[in-house]
This record gives sequence, C-alpha cells and structure tokens, in this order.
Amino acid sequence: MPDRPEPDPELLTTSFASQKPARLLYEALGIVYNCVDVDGRTGTLVLDLNFDEAPEEHWGKYGLVTNHGTSEHIMNQYNVFKMMHEFVKPGGVMIHAVPFTVHLEHGFFNYQPNFFEALARYNSYETLGLWVGPDWQIASFIPWDPILLDYLAFNSKTTHLLVVAQRKMYDKPFCVPFQEVYENMVPDEARSRYPMVIDGEIFDGKRVKYLTKDEILAKEYKTEIMGLNNLILSYKGQVDTLRDELAVTKHHFDQLRFGPPPESFRTQFDALAREVTELRTKSVENTLAYKAQVDNLTHELGELRAKSAQVDTLAHELADVHRALESVEASLQTTTRQLDSVYRSTSWRLTAPLRGLKRLVSAGG
Repeated sequence: MPDRPEPDPELLTTSFASQKPARLLYEALGIVYNCVDVDGRTGTLVLDLNFDEAPEEHWGKYGLVTNHGTSEHIMNQYNVFKMMHEFVKPGGVMIHAVPFTVHLEHGFFNYQPNFFEALARYNSYETLGLWVGPDWQIASFIPWDPILLDYLAFNSKTTHLLVVAQRKMYDKPFCVPFQEVYENMVPDEARSRYPMVIDGEIFDGKRVKYLTKDEILAKEYKTEIMGLNNLILSYKGQVDTLRDELAVTKHHFDQLRFGPPPESFRTQFDALAREVTELRTKSVENTLAYKAQVDNLTHELGELRAKSAQVDTLAHELADVHRALESVEASLQTTTRQLDSVYRSTSWRLTAPLRGLKRLVSAGG
C-alpha cells in the first residue's frame, strides 16, 4: 500500500544464523502482532502452553495464528491446539509448519496428515492446503500425496515438514478429535465425550454416530477436491513449462525448415561435421592397418600350408623307405637262412674225408 513503509532490507535477508524478532517484520508490514512464549522476550504474551489457558481478552482476536515448529516441543498437545483455536477468530486462518518425518531428537512429536484431518473434521475447519516441505530450510512445498514417500530420501538428518493451512469457520469451543478409523469401535458412552461441530452446531459424539453423513462427506470431498486442485495447479505449472519448451523447439524447427539455422545450431553442426570427418579418417586408417595385418596373416598362413605339404611329402617318402627297409630285412633273413643251409651242407661234405682219415689213422695205430 502507498502509505505503508517499506521494511528494513535487513529484515528481509535475515537467516537462521542471524535472526531478528519476527515482530519487527510483521509490524513493518503494518500487521498488529503478538506471540506467546514463557520468557517474555520482545514483549511476548507470557504463557506456558503446557498449563496456561488463553486469556479471554485474546479469544477470537487474531486473523492469522501460526505454529512454526512450536507444538512438537509441548507435551500437552490438547492445550496447545485448543489455545490456537481460541486465539483465532471465525474466518481466520491457522498455519502449522511441523515435523513430518525423522527430525531425529528435535522435539517430542512428529505429525501425520490424519491428525489435521481429524482436527478439521471435529471442528469444521476448512482445510485450505496440505503440503510437504522437503527440508525445513527450503521455502518450497509439494502438495501432499502418500506416493511422495516413495521419492523422499530418509536418513538421520532428514527434516521433512508438514505444512497445513486451515480456516476456522465457526465461533464454537474446541472439540477434541477421535481418530476416525477407531470411532466405530468405541462404546456410545465414550463417544458422548467427543462432541463435533456440524454446520455451526455442536453435536454430541453419540448423536453424530447416527446422523446422516452426507454433510460430513460433502465437506471431506470438498477438502479432497481442494487437495486435487492444488495437485492440478502444480501439474499445470509443469505443463506450462513443457509448453514453453515445446514452443522454443518448434521455433528452432521452423528456422531449420524455412530459413538459416540459428548460430548456435550452425556451430553444433560444424562441430558434428568435424567429428564425422575425424571419425572417417580414423576409420580409413584403421581399415588400412587391419588390411595390412590380414595380408601378413594370409602370407604366413600360405607359408605354413606349404611347409605342411612338404611335411606330408616327407612323411610319405619316409613311409616308402620304411617299407623298402622292411623288404630288405626280409630278404636278408631269407639269404641268411639259405647261407646257413649251404654252410651246413658244405661243412658235412668237406669234413667227411677227414673223418675217414682219422679212422684210418686210428686203425693203423
């Protein structure tokens, strides 16, 4: 607004390491601000969220109540969410940014989406949105969907946030929720202790059990539809980005078809042409080298085949010589037998006169 002063730039660049009181920023924006703490620093409303009640003079006074990582440190969860309900006025908004997964040793509690769904159901809050923050130091959020858990990383340092925005619709006392999945298991006497706001009226929990669920279902469907709308908006952003990329691609394609290509494309084409030329040169060189190697191998193979043929010829010749030697050996054996026979016959004939002479000499003596 023209009459609103500009905030000090230092307030807009503050970080976790150099914090300044949030009051300075809110008041610089022209917002009436208050906060709750037990130490009274910077003019806080001194209350112990575990034990104290919201002062009546602060009931329904605020259009925005924030829970930026406070409730997980409070043991008395009933009291802290009741106090927030009492602080905000009908039509006002409550924003929670609380631990979702891991946040190891950070606080007493982590939160589930069904916790805030139960708060909305029993108090007729309008849920404006439910998101997941990938990291508590990153200012970006993703609409909640259970399938996100398949893509989020988990380790000892994980700090996923659950961010919820809900509008208080009616000026009615805070109703303690009962987890819906177990409601039908609870006896009527116990359910009577859990009232519920329906269309601005508080109904006994036992009566709610037997009431038509059309109105409740309608509100739940409305909440689901709002969640789907958030999801659609996130997809629409992605589609818009893809549409822009497609338009740029089409523009380049049209330039390629109907006019000279952009300089960046020409540079890429030239680089590709050079690479193709280099590859072709290397291919020719490699082909010639491979051909020379093949020729050498072919020549060596021919020599080996020639030597193999010579070896086969020598083997045949050696076989012939071996057979000739065997024939000669057989002939020698035959000749030896003949010579032995002739020797024995000749020896008998030659020694016969000698044997006669010896007998004569022997007789004459």
